[in-house]
Amino acid sequence: MKKYVLSTVMAVLMLMFLLPHTGQAASSGTTITLDNQKLANADVLTVNQTTMVPIRVVSEQLGYSVKWNQAAGQVTIGSGANTVVLTINQRMASVNGALVSLTEPAMASKQTTYVPLRFVSAQMGLQVKWDNAAKNVFLFTAGNPNAGQIGATPSVPSDGGNLTPIVTPVGDKAQLQAISFSDNRLMVTTDKLVTVKDSVLTGPNRILLELSNTGFGPALGNGLAVGDVGTISTDSASNISQVRYFVPKSNPNVVQVVIDLKSANTYKLSKEGTSVFVSLDKVAAPNTNVGGNGKKVLVIDAGHGAHDPGAVGNGIREKDINLAIALKVEAIMKKNPKVDVVMSRSDDTFLELKERVRVAKNVKADVFISIHNNSGSAAASGTETYYQRDSSKTLATTLHKYILAATGFKDRKVQYGNFHVIRETDMPAALLEIGFVSNAGDASQLKNDAFQQRVAEAIAKGLLEYMGV
Repeated sequence: MKKYVLSTVMAVLMLMFLLPHTGQAASSGTTITLDNQKLANADVLTVNQTTMVPIRVVSEQLGYSVKWNQAAGQVTIGSGANTVVLTINQRMASVNGALVSLTEPAMASKQTTYVPLRFVSAQMGLQVKWDNAAKNVFLFTAGNPNAGQIGATPSVPSDGGNLTPIVTPVGDKAQLQAISFSDNRLMVTTDKLVTVKDSVLTGPNRILLELSNTGFGPALGNGLAVGDVGTISTDSASNISQVRYFVPKSNPNVVQVVIDLKSANTYKLSKEGTSVFVSLDKVAAPNTNVGGNGKKVLVIDAGHGAHDPGAVGNGIREKDINLAIALKVEAIMKKNPKVDVVMSRSDDTFLELKERVRVAKNVKADVFISIHNNSGSAAASGTETYYQRDSSKTLATTLHKYILAATGFKDRKVQYGNFHVIRETDMPAALLEIGFVSNAGDASQLKNDAFQQRVAEAIAKGLLEYMGV
């Protein structure tokens, strides 16, 4: 992807933390491949004979969460018992609370954060191979049958740190990973199957869901303690004032989700995989699950969210534009009686990449689209659409045709991209890069409501044509 997960903060980071590094040089022609698939824009640097890998590209495409603490100048990878903290220009890394020394510290260059190659290998559970002659870095996920089959045994530069792979512990408690409200339907997604008790309460009217043996996932529960209440927007609903979620002090082993109603409302509770749906109707409870009555299921994913703003430039944050366009596409598509729309997020919340995939798989989506915007130089401009599997290329091509006509931006073509959300989904999937927030001309259009509506209508036309409805 031409932008990175943390492109927003990297501009600030460049000003605050980018110091001269002796021996720093771009590895001309060096490429990174993941499971024999070349990663997009995977620039590699060599610092004092140490190979430095851009952590944002690897983390985004592998589905690891990345957070930035500007005050401390720290990047945190993972969460909970699987956490690594890197401090820019510091030769010590924190691995699950233990300090580990590095030959070369994390550094900032070219608006991204770089870490030593062996560090990526050990802490992300990857096998790394280095082809010095061809200047290729090969990354293999655990158990990949192609690992080690790239010719002679490669030599890997010394990157420092006597580290061991992290194994995420498996606990009994489920985690609440995603919550959204769209098309008069609440979706709650956990990382494993849970028992859900639903109740109707009065004075005031509300619907209560209680998820047993469940806690907050790191993304959704970020900053929430027991008893603290999180909320999501329900502006599109006429009879709901808000949705609240919290771990009650009276029982810290459950998560409660409350739908606050303006008046009594019928509903139906249903499950799809590890997602729970509450479908509301003022007259009679809905009688179909997601995709019932032969409807096509469309999952719309608005990239980034909450603490992850995506790309930032010219007075806008990518996450806001992504969501604005996604909601407009939803409003159009749900008017079609043959389509059932599910939003991965419906407001400014955050989902890890694997959870966006989980939502799509849970509802057995027929089509998945992820809406993004790009970042690069001030001169970079244009619209591009990505697919990862051959079965997704027609979807990407159809969508691109309409989006390009709507934006009027430079045609950056339909391209292959090895991005997590379009790689790990098992239905036709496309990732849309509408424009560049770093380009003043693109940005002025992107924040225009009429332009967003035109793009949303174009996306809808492409979807309807592809889905044949």
